[in-house]
Amino acid sequence: MKICTKNPCWYTYHMKKLLLVMKITTFLLLIAIMQVSASGFAQKITLSQKEITLKEFFRAIKKQTGYNVFYSNQLINDSRKINVDFENEDLEPVLKKVLTAHDLSFNIRDKDISVKPEEKTFLDNLVARFQEIDINGKIVDEKGNALPGTNIKIKGTNRYVISDNNGAFLLKSVDEQAIVVISFVGHRTLEIPANKIKGTITLRAVSANLQEVSVTTAYGIERSKKELGYSVAQVSGEAINKANSGNILNGLIGKVSGLNIMSQSSEMSPKMRVLLRGIRSFGQSSNNQPLFIFNGAPLSFGGDMNAAQRSLEFINNLNPADVEEVTVLKGANATAMYGPEGVNGVIIITTKKVKQGEMSINARVNSSYTRYDYRQRSDQRTFGVGDESGFGVGGAQPGNWGPAYDGKIIRVGFPDKDGNYQEVPYSDLDDRYNFFNVARNTRANVSIAEGNLNSSYYIGAGYNDQTGLLPGDKTRQSTFLYNTNKKVGKLLDLQLNVNYSNTIADRGADVSSKVLNTPSFIPLLSYKDYKNSHWATLDNYWFGINPYAALDMTRSLARANAFTGNFIANFKPLKWLNIKDQISVNYQGTNNKINAQPIMFSDFARVDPVKGLDKDASTIDQFSSATAFNNDLLISTIHKTGDFLIRTNLGNSIRDNFDKALQTSANLVVPVFNNVFARTDQGVAGQEKYTTTRSISAFGNVSLGYKDRVFLELTGRNEWDSKRAKVARGKDLYFGANTSLILKEIVPFLKEQSWIDIFKLRLSAAFTANMNILPQQSEKTFQLLIPFPITNPTTGKSVLGYALTGNPNPLIKPEKVFSQEYGTELAFLENRIKFDAAYYHQINNGVIMTVGIPPYSGYPGTDNAGRFKNTGWEFDLGINPLVDFGKDVDISLTGRFSINNNEVLQVADIYNGTFIMNDPYGNLFYAREGHSAFEYPVTDFKRNPEGKVIVDKNTGLPTVDTQNPKIAGKTLPIYQGGVTLSVRYKRFTLSSQADYSAGNHFQFSSANIQTGVSNLTLINNREIFVFPNSVIEDSPGHFIENKDVPVSNAGKDLFSRFAAASIHTITNASYWRIREVSLQYEMPLKTKWVKKISGSIYANNVFSFYPRSNIYGDPVLSQGPGIPQSRATVVGQNSTSDTNNVSGGSADANAGPGLILYGFTFGLSF
Repeated sequence: MKICTKNPCWYTYHMKKLLLVMKITTFLLLIAIMQVSASGFAQKITLSQKEITLKEFFRAIKKQTGYNVFYSNQLINDSRKINVDFENEDLEPVLKKVLTAHDLSFNIRDKDISVKPEEKTFLDNLVARFQEIDINGKIVDEKGNALPGTNIKIKGTNRYVISDNNGAFLLKSVDEQAIVVISFVGHRTLEIPANKIKGTITLRAVSANLQEVSVTTAYGIERSKKELGYSVAQVSGEAINKANSGNILNGLIGKVSGLNIMSQSSEMSPKMRVLLRGIRSFGQSSNNQPLFIFNGAPLSFGGDMNAAQRSLEFINNLNPADVEEVTVLKGANATAMYGPEGVNGVIIITTKKVKQGEMSINARVNSSYTRYDYRQRSDQRTFGVGDESGFGVGGAQPGNWGPAYDGKIIRVGFPDKDGNYQEVPYSDLDDRYNFFNVARNTRANVSIAEGNLNSSYYIGAGYNDQTGLLPGDKTRQSTFLYNTNKKVGKLLDLQLNVNYSNTIADRGADVSSKVLNTPSFIPLLSYKDYKNSHWATLDNYWFGINPYAALDMTRSLARANAFTGNFIANFKPLKWLNIKDQISVNYQGTNNKINAQPIMFSDFARVDPVKGLDKDASTIDQFSSATAFNNDLLISTIHKTGDFLIRTNLGNSIRDNFDKALQTSANLVVPVFNNVFARTDQGVAGQEKYTTTRSISAFGNVSLGYKDRVFLELTGRNEWDSKRAKVARGKDLYFGANTSLILKEIVPFLKEQSWIDIFKLRLSAAFTANMNILPQQSEKTFQLLIPFPITNPTTGKSVLGYALTGNPNPLIKPEKVFSQEYGTELAFLENRIKFDAAYYHQINNGVIMTVGIPPYSGYPGTDNAGRFKNTGWEFDLGINPLVDFGKDVDISLTGRFSINNNEVLQVADIYNGTFIMNDPYGNLFYAREGHSAFEYPVTDFKRNPEGKVIVDKNTGLPTVDTQNPKIAGKTLPIYQGGVTLSVRYKRFTLSSQADYSAGNHFQFSSANIQTGVSNLTLINNREIFVFPNSVIEDSPGHFIENKDVPVSNAGKDLFSRFAAASIHTITNASYWRIREVSLQYEMPLKTKWVKKISGSIYANNVFSFYPRSNIYGDPVLSQGPGIPQSRATVVGQNSTSDTNNVSGGSADANAGPGLILYGFTFGLSF
């Protein structure tokens, strides 16, 4: 064996060995690399999904291949969705295709994929730099209006800008080949190459899908509409102000299915009734009005009907020009978190929000005119003055039972002190109609807004000058709104909302009935100057008191102040946690002074029996105020776990309500309107009422979403209410649950139908209550005895007297209401057609009623003794566009229809199956077991078993049956609907809205029958006739047909019997009404100061169509335009007569025939 010990030999040997090892290592590494690469190419991907994020794409890769994907969150844009469609393709080409579009690259090592930014060479960057351009433009809608807040983004990147207040934008250094995505909520998204962008870009409006629509729900929680398992309606401020009614509630009429709003009086600030999905209770203290929320603050002054009326008066004082949107949460299912406050539904009013951008100033002037609409009123204009004793003779008679007009000159009234008579032509005039003014309403509004990323403000101010239908009536109102928000650091957001209004109303006594029942030949307009015109003075007026004098000598001056302040702090310490606290205060106060001047007649004038008594001067001072303090704390969390999205809300509410009412009245020695000058022999009458209530509640809900297509929400609430007796507080638990199923994304067949955009089902149930317990109703209280003070008959001294108020029920409970709702939402043809349907079923198992047990028995006088059912359907259809003629023309159509019915299941035993309600005008309403609430019980003529009228065998006149009332229909409508049509041509928009109501009746006053004004009194031209279809009772129980016994009197005697039979005052309340017609024009300007000019002309109640049987007029108006009757009621009175939101109501003698309004607006934007 040869051994080499020299260095060259050793070196050669070891070098060969080293080279061999290196070759083997290189070979193995090459094989490993090829193996890894082959492994990557060997992995096959099959994936087809739409609208997924990169993170979801990576999870799918891992699930199919087992490869881990590593990336930085900063590289991934979650807001950008992608569509992928690969079938059995290699992994690397799939990754390259997807990631390259996001400027990303990747490395694969073993079973790991590393994602990183795409690396570009210096040359790439240099070339790109020379290809970059600056792009700018202006975004507008189809009318040419700027769209501030539009998102302009470079596709595939995170670069974007927001258009400013004028819709303008600028993006610098953009690749000229880049695609620019321009998007704005409710408009079609455009994708335009960067090098094609210049000038003005127009976005067309489209119907938003469920995902895009955000809804403000209970306690201001923002939710996507697709999550909601209950019905919600939204009405924009623009729609409310389109016909510029000057009142938010009037602007909502007919725009929401199931929402029944009636303007019940024709005064300047009309009395309203608001019901949402009918009524849920029918007891003496029942309140069926929904809860109003203003900028997140509940306008809750308590739970009774006086408090409900205060809320409506507060709403009347808000400026509709400041409203951004009204959201209607229908029924208890949508408002379970509010508990008893929301059992009747919730109406959320949100004022205008500040949009990011430079300062904007808007000014607007609106002038409207209202007059009575006599087209539907059928008054007889054939016969003039006369009475039963002087039938056929003119003179000093107030009735219309005289001879037919013949144009001759006749005497009217009584002689003056010189023995002279007033003489006028005996012919028909329009004076009693022209007595009423054309009411004018001029409203000026100005707003200033400015905002940026950290703070914003909105200031709105309005002034309203209004005259009434009655001469001398006028109202002035000033409003102020201030909204601001400020971000403090990154975690805290502060908001402040302040609204104030001051209203001064000067009104006279309501003389409408006196005027409308005056014989039409009387020249009323000539009596206006009652102080100087000879025949217009108090002594010489033809009969009674001159209505012009009555208006001037009895006046009400009311000063009302309304204020709401709302402070909100949002603290977000963690991404998933938000803490919100809201403190609010609402105040409404009214000072009202009613002065009546003395009325003194000369001796000769006392021949007129109406002028027989002088009247002292008198004064009434009234003050009422309501203050509500609220604090709402809400802690919200949001968690995303896999396919589940979990939201929670935990909160606490505190409500303190303070209500005060004072009234003093006196007859005066001298006409100095101060109680100091009260007559000592009659004294001063005084009343005072002060009420404090408090409620504390804890509530919470959990919302669970699965894959953004299945949603479930559970809600709970517990109440501690001071209106409950101490032993019962804290035991009022309420629950709710609702679910939403997006079938379009669940059912494979529906996914494949491209013409179906939305297919959603919703279900909900809620167990809540109606807090119809009055303050102090659950516990014994002492009440001051009337009269006060009591005089001791022995000593003659005055003593205080108090008495216990019966036997309250400490265990009386809120009226438990169980509600269910089932609904669906559908959309077709790219959201062009939308349809919504809902069915609801509500059971009240504890209506609070007086049970009629004598106080001395020791048992409670009230209990949860009634049961009630309320059901209904709602349908909404929208087609936008109805016809598409291109960008210059749009035609859209929306329709609404609702059905509501109810049934009284049980009343207290004392009522023998029929509960009776009354209103201020003496009319009665029935709630009968097994029937609807409420119904009209009416009297009729006596009839035989076959239904024929029984007449007297000598006079031929019928007799009124007062012992057996009949049912003549129900008070609340069953069917309501509406259609809105909008046609836009370039910058002109023509809109119209029609309303429909049916299924109910209305009761008018019998006054015009008694006075002979009613068209009903023209039967047979007031000539003697045989009463048609009548019989004579010739022996007890035996009737023969009346063929030859005519009525002995075809005038007042006959028709006074018609007036006494109240069936003749009931009419079918159905109507079709063209409620709104408006023509608007908007023109953007390019001047330095003025950015836009707008204007419109409009009309309300243009045409009304009633059944032929309705000879009275509008079946909605229940009061006239003067001093409201409620002003003279007992202070603090709590009964259904105050607001009538239970029974539906009827008309007093002063109710007008209907109203028609027309006007115009002019606006400037700076």
